[in-house]
Amino acid sequence: MEELYVVRHQPTWREEPDPEPEDEYDNDTNHKTVYALFGLAIYKANVLEHTLVNTLAMARIITAEEQGERLIRDPWAQGFKDMMGKLIRRAEPYVSAYPEVVDELTNSLNRRNFLVHHFWRERIQEMITESSRAKMCADLKADCGLFTQTDERLTERVFDPLARKRGITPERIEAQYAKEHREAMQRYEPESFTHEDDSV
Repeated sequence: MEELYVVRHQPTWREEPDPEPEDEYDNDTNHKTVYALFGLAIYKANVLEHTLVNTLAMARIITAEEQGERLIRDPWAQGFKDMMGKLIRRAEPYVSAYPEVVDELTNSLNRRNFLVHHFWRERIQEMITESSRAKMCADLKADCGLFTQTDERLTERVFDPLARKRGITPERIEAQYAKEHREAMQRYEPESFTHEDDSV
C-alpha cells in the first residue's frame, strides 16, 4: 500500500441521495463560515485531484505489468505536478465509458477553476449582507457536494476496478487509512492515543 496516497475516508453518495447532508455543515452565515466553506470546497477539489492521480498511476502500473515493462519513474510524480484540467484530459481513456463521470469531472473542473481564479474577485461584495453570505454558503456547499460525488463515482467506476486488478480492495484502502490515522494520532496527540484506539 506504500504506493497509494489515501486522502479520503468513507464514501457517502452510495448510501444517501444527498452526498452532503445539511447537518454536516455549520449553518451560520457569518464571515468565518464563508471562509471555512471555501476552504472545505478547495480541499474536496484537491481530494478529487488525488483520486485522478491515483487512477492514472494505477493504470500506468497495470499497463507496464501487462507489457512486461519496468517502470523507471514514479508513476505518481507527474500527476502531482499536473493541474486538474490536465489530469482529466489524461484520464479520458479510462472515464470515457462513463458519461456521468465525464460530465461531473467537467463540472468539477469548471467549479474548481472558478473558485481558485474568480470567486473572491467576483463575489467579495456579497460578504457585506447576511442574505448574500447565505447564498455564498449555499453555493459553496453545493460545490462541496459536487466534488465529493464526482470523487466517489470516479472511485467506484474507474479507480476501484483498476485497483482490484492489483489486489487492492476498498477494505485494504480503509485499513491503510486507519493505519495512517493511528500514526497521525500517535504523532500529533500522543497523550490522547491509547492502545485501545489502536485496535479499532
